[in-house]
Amino acid sequence: MKRWLVFGLSGQVGVAFLDAMAVGEAELVAVSRQSRTDAPGLQWVRAGYGEPFQVPGAVDAVISFGPLDLFTRWFEQSGMTPQRVVALGSTSVHSKSASPDPSERELAQRLATAERQLDAACRASGSHLCLLRPTLIYGGGDRSLSRVVALARRWHVVPLPADATGLRQPVHAGDLAAATLACLRADPPVQGRYDLPGGETLSYREMLHRTLAVAVPRAILVRVPGPLFRTGLRALRAFGMRGAGEGLLARFDRDLVYDAGPARRDFGYSPRPFRPEPDMFRG
Repeated sequence: MKRWLVFGLSGQVGVAFLDAMAVGEAELVAVSRQSRTDAPGLQWVRAGYGEPFQVPGAVDAVISFGPLDLFTRWFEQSGMTPQRVVALGSTSVHSKSASPDPSERELAQRLATAERQLDAACRASGSHLCLLRPTLIYGGGDRSLSRVVALARRWHVVPLPADATGLRQPVHAGDLAAATLACLRADPPVQGRYDLPGGETLSYREMLHRTLAVAVPRAILVRVPGPLFRTGLRALRAFGMRGAGEGLLARFDRDLVYDAGPARRDFGYSPRPFRPEPDMFRG
């Protein structure tokens, strides 16, 4: 039986990955600071990327659902030589590279550097690297749509700039799990960097409208003139309240659209359309 070492199995994509695996498909060694209930063929190692731990025996693949830069640093120092490495990056490497927010530009640079370094480390170890760059992830425990839902539950009104016309492609965590499994199952191994958008392209406003319709049906989405909306958020930040950064404000009217064609061609990627459900926002 195959053995896979997995980082981030307790996160939203990791949970979907574990649920999607075929029974008896592989033994898992899961590295995480949090663990779910033990199951046959699943061994938990409580540690983080920067903490020393022992991997009992050889593994066929190493998978990371966590921060790409931390995983890259760990893999460079691990000395491991798995046949396959599958790691999640982010399309933020594209969308935030020219952001007006210095912290977002730094994030994009950090991702780009990690991609190059991980590619070099995998070539040195003889491992086939499949790097997956998802768009906005949803499906349980996300940090984007869930924040809007939390705001709607508290205030019952969600302001949105009238010029928020940019297109989005939210991707379900289950589709990322399926893509990861497809890369692990492919023969010969898949190697490359792939953008993974969701299966539907829709406006920012429509994305929020569908989300609130199932999560907070009584909430009202109020369109506010763009300049007024941005001035209001900046004023809140000036008084110490956390709000949207300049990068997000600048992207409301930008299309963040990516091509799933290479992933479809190389490992059969087939994401679902955007259909949020109430259970995704229980928390």
